[in-house]
Amino acid sequence: MTAITPTNLRKNLFSVLEDVTEANTEVIITLKSGKNAVLISEGELNSYCEIAHLMSTKENRDRLNKAIIQLENNEGTMR
Repeated sequence: MTAITPTNLRKNLFSVLEDVTEANTEVIITLKSGKNAVLISEGELNSYCEIAHLMSTKENRDRLNKAIIQLENNEGTMR
């Protein structure tokens, strides 16, 4: 993850966008107010949204955690 100021982002916009989309890097845009922004690829955003959806209910969280524990104990089947 790298950090950049808005001024440097403007100067290097295309290369920053290429890094974000091709290398899946995250870029923190540092603002003087201290309220920073983060630039991520669409694919990364979709992944975060999917994880948030999967973890949105207690039943899903419990089921996924149980599956992870089973795999860690070599009790599950990977497909």
